[in-house]
Amino acid sequence: MAKPIVVEPSQTWDGNDGPWSTFVIRVGKPEQVFRVLASTTVAETWIIGKDGCTPHDPSGCPDDRGNVFNNSTSSTWEYQGNYELGVELNLPYTSNYDNGGYGHDTLGTGYPGSGGPTVDHQVIAAIDTKDFYLGSLGLTPRPVNFTWDDRSQSFLATLKNQSMIPSLSFGYNAGAQYHLKKTTASLTLGGYDSSRFIPNDVTFNFASDISRDLVVGINSIKFSDSETKEKELLVGGRILSFIDSTVPHLWLPLSACKAFEDAFGITYDRKTDLYLVNDSLHDTLKQQDASLSFILSDNDGGGIVNITFPYAAFDLVVGPPIVNSSQSYFPLRRAANESQFTLGRTFLQESFLTVDYERSKFSVSQAKWSPNAPQNIISIRSLSEPGSAPKLSTGATVGIIVAAVCLCLFLIGAGIGWYIRRKRKRMGSGKPSTEDATNDKAEFEDTSPQKPNELHGDVNLPGEVEGDGTYYGTSKKHGLEMEGSPGPDSIRAEAPGTPGGVEMEGSRGGIEMEGSGSGKPGEGL
Repeated sequence: MAKPIVVEPSQTWDGNDGPWSTFVIRVGKPEQVFRVLASTTVAETWIIGKDGCTPHDPSGCPDDRGNVFNNSTSSTWEYQGNYELGVELNLPYTSNYDNGGYGHDTLGTGYPGSGGPTVDHQVIAAIDTKDFYLGSLGLTPRPVNFTWDDRSQSFLATLKNQSMIPSLSFGYNAGAQYHLKKTTASLTLGGYDSSRFIPNDVTFNFASDISRDLVVGINSIKFSDSETKEKELLVGGRILSFIDSTVPHLWLPLSACKAFEDAFGITYDRKTDLYLVNDSLHDTLKQQDASLSFILSDNDGGGIVNITFPYAAFDLVVGPPIVNSSQSYFPLRRAANESQFTLGRTFLQESFLTVDYERSKFSVSQAKWSPNAPQNIISIRSLSEPGSAPKLSTGATVGIIVAAVCLCLFLIGAGIGWYIRRKRKRMGSGKPSTEDATNDKAEFEDTSPQKPNELHGDVNLPGEVEGDGTYYGTSKKHGLEMEGSPGPDSIRAEAPGTPGGVEMEGSRGGIEMEGSGSGKPGEGL
């Protein structure tokens, strides 16, 4: 069986709204090296285009943005056209619907010679906009469609189809520069690193909207410091929020933002729509050393997960071109409505996200910070692999045995009754007629084929982690489940017009037929 692929971090902290731990990828032939973020929402890979840095930008712009792509030097670049990025359009990050120069090229992870995988014909978007300052490695398995008959596989799906990873899954943590001398991010394709989180028993199901699938319920947000214990900041009650590493901020209801303002003493800046922090307040907040606890659940009343953050997780720096000069800020944003409730990369500093696309389930766990802890990479086994079905639980096995015993007793009783009745008929007539024998058979013999006992979808099917580190489904250690979940053929199936799917003519950012140079490439199964 294929083993998971660990995407090595760059050991560099990048970005103008963090900084953030980035990963190394290679694009084109000859290979060009880029430092990018991980995106839990997009399927393609974004890198900075040649116009992403202009003569008006500082001389260090190319390096600040993780390098700039020179497509003219890549012999494997196949340009497809300019298309809308189409990500988080409900949030006010983009201006005039940001576009990218889309094409196909080779894509690999890690520095040249590091042994990371390299695959051909991957969808690459060269972006010039500064709304997304760094590029991103897309992690979703959805293909990107440039025309009705052109379905370009995502990087994750290509690795799975070429038997380079065991399943359509990943594990991710954004890293934290304030822990253990700057702990870098963790990204595993086809599995996860169990050394990076504290396990729990809670599993989250995908939401029905495939453009916002990783949705959790936020039951409560508790604030604590030396003087206050567990003050509620989510004053409006439970909300549903989307997890998306593509964006940096926490987008919460206005009532919650007001409660944050009171608890931390932060002030909203209407010019930038940010909570900028001056030096005096910054010193006060560091001394306050407050913490926040996000209480999450899949369904109201179900099992809960507690993710706790120190103030250091919110002690970030914003720089040009968002503001004129770099300064501290608190990464909280005011959501205009429930469609904007989002937990961005800030949230993934202290949480570990594991996503299993084949079972349409994911888990969120408290990140663990252990000095010099060795990696413990666990495979998530594919549903399509022979023998991947988990063993039956003890309850299900007992149920089958009881049903089998009852069936045997019923058949024995029916047989005895048939024998006695047949004997009585023979005693009454002396000799059974042909008609009598036929009628007896019709009355007592069931000639229809027997149906096997059926197990319903609510039977608990526990998963296992075998000695080789392979994950089979549900695990008390990580909460991913197999029971009643859809198979791989059902994931991300889309109807025309649904978000992320093929768009009909006249819709914003719709599919362009071959030869066009605008719009948003469709994403479907």
